[in-house]
Amino acid sequence: MALWSTRRRCLGLLLLAWRLPVLAQPQVLRVVGSADPPYRVFGPEGAGGLYFELLNEAARRLDLTLRYQEVPSARALRMMEAGEADLMMGLLRTPEREAFLSYGQIRLPAEDKALYTRPQVTPVRQLGDLLGRRVVVQRGKLYGAALSSLPRQALTEVNDYRSALEMVARGRVDVAIVPERQGDLLLKATPMDLVKQPWRLPGEVPYVVLSRRSPWLARQADLERAFQSMHEDGSWRAIVARYR
Repeated sequence: MALWSTRRRCLGLLLLAWRLPVLAQPQVLRVVGSADPPYRVFGPEGAGGLYFELLNEAARRLDLTLRYQEVPSARALRMMEAGEADLMMGLLRTPEREAFLSYGQIRLPAEDKALYTRPQVTPVRQLGDLLGRRVVVQRGKLYGAALSSLPRQALTEVNDYRSALEMVARGRVDVAIVPERQGDLLLKATPMDLVKQPWRLPGEVPYVVLSRRSPWLARQADLERAFQSMHEDGSWRAIVARYR
C-alpha cells in the first residue's frame, strides 16, 4: 500500500511539472554600440576589434548566439535602458548608468585619451591648458572626472571621432579628445595636419555591461566565468596583444 501511494505521488508531481508553463529562454544576445576602431568594428564579415574579439571568444565558450547592431553611443544607452538591447562593451561606471546597467566583474583594458590639435599651437601639458580652448568630444561618451571641470559651453559634441578630428583640422574647434589608439588609427587611415599633445587624460576602467531589463541578466555569472577562463588560459592576453 505504501509503495502504491509513493508511486501515485511521483506520478502526480510529473503531471504537475508537465502542465507548468516553460519559461522562455533567450535565444540571441543583442549587442549594441558605436563603431570605434580598433575597439569595436562592424563590417561585412561580422563584428570585430579588441572588445568584440574578446566577447566573441567568451560567447564561443558558452555556445551563445550574438547579434550585433551598430548605433550611436547615446542611442545604444537608450536601448539598454528600455531593454531593447542586452549588452554593451566598454562603458565607464557612473551612478546614473548603474540605475539601468549591471556592471558585474568584467573589466576591459583602460585606454588613455589623447588630445589632437593643429601644429604650432601652445602645447597642452596639463588640464588647465584647456581653459579657453574649444574642445570637441563624442556624444554619449564619458571622459573621466578630470574633464568635468571644464565649462559645458567649451565642449562641442559630435557623433564620431573622425568628425571630431576633421573639425580641428578645419579650425572650427581647437582640441579633439580621442582614445589614443583610435585617434592614431584614424590619422593613419586619413592623414590630417594634426599633432598629438604631450598630456593625456588618464584612462578609466571600462566594463562589459548588461541591461537590467535583459533576460540575459540571469546568466551574467556565466559570462564572467567565461572571461575569467580566458584570463587563466592566456586567451585574453593574446587578443589584447594584437592591438598594441
